[in-house]
Amino acid sequence: MENAMELHESLYALGMSQGRELFNDADSLRGALDDYLDEDSASTGDINLLVDAVRLGAFQSMNTMLDSGATPDRAVAEAGARLARDRGSADVGGAQWALAVLGYAIGKVSDEQVRRYRTQHMSAPQPPQPGGAPTALPPQAGPAVPPVGQRPADSGPQQTAPVWPSSGGQGASGAPAPSPVGAGSGGVPSYGPPGGFGSSAPVPPGRKRSPLVGILVGLVALIVVVGVVVVVIAVNQGGGSGGSDDPSAGDSSSEGVDVSPDAINERYQSVSTDIATGAAITSCTAADTLAAGETEKIDCDTENGKLQLTTYQSEQGIDQSRTRVVDYKDEGQLSDPVDSGYFYLYDPSNAEDPSRKVAELYWDSKSGLQTALLTAGDGVTSDQLVNTWKATNPTVDEPTELYAPQLQAFATRFSIRRCERIPTLYGGELEEAECAHNGNHVWVAQFSSDHDFKTYRALAKKLAKQDGNIVDRYWWNTNDSSQTEQGKIYGYIDESGNGVLYADYASCLCYFQAYDNGEGDPNAISGQYFSSGES
Repeated sequence: MENAMELHESLYALGMSQGRELFNDADSLRGALDDYLDEDSASTGDINLLVDAVRLGAFQSMNTMLDSGATPDRAVAEAGARLARDRGSADVGGAQWALAVLGYAIGKVSDEQVRRYRTQHMSAPQPPQPGGAPTALPPQAGPAVPPVGQRPADSGPQQTAPVWPSSGGQGASGAPAPSPVGAGSGGVPSYGPPGGFGSSAPVPPGRKRSPLVGILVGLVALIVVVGVVVVVIAVNQGGGSGGSDDPSAGDSSSEGVDVSPDAINERYQSVSTDIATGAAITSCTAADTLAAGETEKIDCDTENGKLQLTTYQSEQGIDQSRTRVVDYKDEGQLSDPVDSGYFYLYDPSNAEDPSRKVAELYWDSKSGLQTALLTAGDGVTSDQLVNTWKATNPTVDEPTELYAPQLQAFATRFSIRRCERIPTLYGGELEEAECAHNGNHVWVAQFSSDHDFKTYRALAKKLAKQDGNIVDRYWWNTNDSSQTEQGKIYGYIDESGNGVLYADYASCLCYFQAYDNGEGDPNAISGQYFSSGES
């Protein structure tokens, strides 16, 4: 006998027969599902969940992320977290499953991913026997993101990173390629039933509900309401530890918080899908008091150091957390300031004073309102910390390419290519990357302030002056009739005999630093970047 199609396969077939634009309108989708699906294909709750994914915009958000290059797992994680939060539900796994089903229906999420999310959604109907061949071919996976620090095979011999007298050495993680990012969780943990009692979602036409079911639901709701009233009265009359209404006042949080690995994995899916196991957590404790805006904070010991997990009441808490952790004043930082999920690594091996701080890796989920901070233990390197982070299957990506649009345009202007992000080598830099141009190594970077930019420029000028001002001029854009100065150009010879050309662009606080292959001729390098009409 032919195996019955599963729900995600049925939705794919529905989209093929009625057009995939069907999934863009909640009312049309509701009607189509009621007419198309058999009674036992999906529960009323699952139908409501799928329709809510469209009605509340989570499906559209997932589609946008996928079209922008996000991996299916990351898009499902972020959109699922948003859907769970918007529904006021604790069923994060169910929300992710619904987005995965819809993603499969439009050919952008694989059958394997849908089945993996289904295990987190216990209410999803199981097939009567092992499912047959999928209706659609699984979407092709995107190319693996190269790890930070891994250089292109054809980039030639490695050069010494650009180092001024005050900067540290070069370095990047060189860690294995990151695992595919995974599912997410949403919002403040809630332990009520998914959707809550008294759900306002209408019963779809054609799905008759037994009068007995309605009576039983009403009785259960009444019992719950009475129980809540009794508890509230007892707490108010007994002066219980219900906490202050003032969010700035400390709130006791340790009592009753489940800090078992399984519970932590489930609650912190928005930052990593396997955070407890991946980080090799040995023990955890919940904080006794919480700061303003926090709803939960857990401190854990791991094999490589400490892990702190925090859940916030609003996006403001995430913004404040980023401000506390991220510090561009120090060299050795690598960050990806994407609004949906921030990545920040501090690598002390690139710092001028590596003993001042230990390696740290912070990441968060704005839709899930959660943050994670790994702090290295004694003797633990940033590479080890990155490997631990990858093992948790995080929902954010490791930065590997230029992020700032101005810096990208600056590199393109001078045909600088194959740029790969590395931890910054000078304090005040927003980002730095190792690139290539005509077979030579080039470093590009952007500063956060005019002061730091001009301080670095002054160091370049000093080195050029020490070598007799081999190159000391400025450049301008020939399309500008006034020939306004765009930036400075300096050249010198480093201790290894390499010709070095420094050029900057004041408008974006950017610079590049190009090295020849031991020829010791910065003027020759300059001719590769600037025509006679530009400098």
